[in-house]
Amino acid sequence: MHKNISGTIFYSLLFAMGGAPTIAMLTIQAQAHNPEIVYQAFIGLSVIYACILVPVILAQNAFLWFKRKNEKLDLKIEPLCHAYLVLNIACLVYWLCYQFL
Repeated sequence: MHKNISGTIFYSLLFAMGGAPTIAMLTIQAQAHNPEIVYQAFIGLSVIYACILVPVILAQNAFLWFKRKNEKLDLKIEPLCHAYLVLNIACLVYWLCYQFL
């Protein structure tokens, strides 16, 4: 398997697991400051985002898996690989800042 295709599959799966809670938390912080409903909203929004993100990313990864030996696709997919890496780093930085600041 080519480097960019395997990296995109890995980074996108990582984002599918961590991106939903991060997007949910950002949405909650932007809309509600009532601590009683934060937990319920967090769980609900995480599930909603996961129900959207995970199937899209799994479909993308299935396509990449079937085309894994295509060198032209490997070159075209490089920006997407980097985009998922940046999204994962941004989610990690957000959670570190949320935890320690």
